Amino acid sequence: MRLIYTEQLSKNQYQQIDFLWNKEYPKNLMNRFSMLLDDAINYRHFIIENQQDSIVGWAVLFDKENETRFSIIVADSFKGKGLGSQLITELKKESPCFYGWVIDHSNDMKNDGSIYHSPLSFYTKLNFEILSDIRLNTPVISAVKIKWQAETH
Repeated sequence: MRLIYTEQLSKNQYQQIDFLWNKEYPKNLMNRFSMLLDDAINYRHFIIENQQDSIVGWAVLFDKENETRFSIIVADSFKGKGLGSQLITELKKESPCFYGWVIDHSNDMKNDGSIYHSPLSFYTKLNFEILSDIRLNTPVISAVKIKWQAETH
């Protein structure tokens, strides 16, 4: 496995992440990877590739609507191997505070027909704050906002 940092994705990287997005996220979010980055600036992508140069994990920090946000995907077959934690560690090194939206239920199906399991417990283990009073409820997604902030001493 190797970690790559880039501010701009190559066409191949974009296509691989788009494929991962459509495979790992709920089918309601299919083909919406490009929308994540609409009106965003200051991208910082972190990519984990396997020995065959295939992307198996990706995270991004970006600025949108006056806050730093993130998104992350790890291929199902690589979950539980520490890749998600490794990506979050890289994000934490890059920014003292960032936000994201997390699906907090298991009502959505993935494209392969399996249930999309909420990753909320993953984030709570990594000391994210759940902002339970801030929700995103649209016909496409129901999610809660989360926040990570470095401790100040």
